[in-house]
Amino acid sequence: MHFNFKIILNNEKIREYLFFIGIIFLVFLPKGGFKVAGIPITWGYLYLGILFLLSVLVILNKRKFLVSPKHFLCYVATLPFVLYFTINLLLRGYDGSFGNLVAFYVSFGFLPLLFYIFLSPFLKKIDLLFIETLLSNAVFWVSLYGIILFVFKQVTGHYIEIPYLTVNAADLGTLEGKYNMRGALYKLISTYNNGNIFGVCMLLLFPVFHKRNLSKIKLGIVIVALLLTLSRTVWLGLLFYFILIYKDRIFKLVKIYAFFGLILFVLATFLMNRYFQYGSLSGFILDSNLGGRINQIRQFTGLSFFGTQTFDFIEEIVYLSIFKQLGLVGLLLFCVSFFFQIYIAINTKNNSYYYILGSMTYLFICLSDGCMLYIPTLAFFYFVNTMIFIPKNGT
Repeated sequence: MHFNFKIILNNEKIREYLFFIGIIFLVFLPKGGFKVAGIPITWGYLYLGILFLLSVLVILNKRKFLVSPKHFLCYVATLPFVLYFTINLLLRGYDGSFGNLVAFYVSFGFLPLLFYIFLSPFLKKIDLLFIETLLSNAVFWVSLYGIILFVFKQVTGHYIEIPYLTVNAADLGTLEGKYNMRGALYKLISTYNNGNIFGVCMLLLFPVFHKRNLSKIKLGIVIVALLLTLSRTVWLGLLFYFILIYKDRIFKLVKIYAFFGLILFVLATFLMNRYFQYGSLSGFILDSNLGGRINQIRQFTGLSFFGTQTFDFIEEIVYLSIFKQLGLVGLLLFCVSFFFQIYIAINTKNNSYYYILGSMTYLFICLSDGCMLYIPTLAFFYFVNTMIFIPKNGT
């Protein structure tokens, strides 16, 4: 018996393998890694750093570097906010931790440069069907694992934790303390170690999954996983997405809302009314404390051009947090940085509609909880923004 193994390593295949590895580290195992001086070092972000270095080496070797005008303009739009923050930091000081400061510059400085400038030509040369099929499958499997882990946790009282892979080695045994409890219930967290982060990241990719997935069973599983995050932010984000795509199809919206209502009714009947800290589903939805966010709103003291607080961290309500700490000027520059890709997409042709939906959904949920400086949220955001301007025909 003879075996003939033949691996074809052309440029396109190499790019596909590199993208597949990125999906493993960033979508399946986003929290895997370790900590140095309290700063999380994940395999996914290390891998992005390696891709950055590879891109630089390729550019130096070929002495040729082409970036589309759309990607370049989107990157330039991010610079004023980072510059303003740096000036604010030098003049007014900083009240946060060193880890959060590093997270800010990685999130707002490095990631836009990496995706808009260095990875956009790389992604453009990968077959779009390959990318979207891989993303669709990843969203499904990580959601299915999340449901399995959710059930396992409720039944046994323990999480399945694999250090360096499904959980940061330094966070082993601490998942209960990552704001994952709703009374005696635990949020669905999958491999993201936090229900809100999982939900926000999946919402960014959900439009692509919804586009490529043909199975109603898989769609139902992913939706159930998002609902089991027990996050009002995620629920609102999901409803916002369906309003965007079915705004002219009222009957379809009614069916979707009825489906959501049925699932929530079942959850309330068998789980929430007995174990939930709010006592009932209605008590949760109508919580006057807004999950602790009411304090952020109460701290609002009026209009300020440059902020009334020394910067320390971006809180759940992103826009309000930016305004309080960096003022009207900071909020304006932040909005330019984060909304410019939508402006470009609206005013140009040949863009990828479903990625626009992912970006818009994230910008909407930032009104409640953007998980902005938490890994891997902004890596997903800038990936989606980059893909907006990589249409199917690759032009």
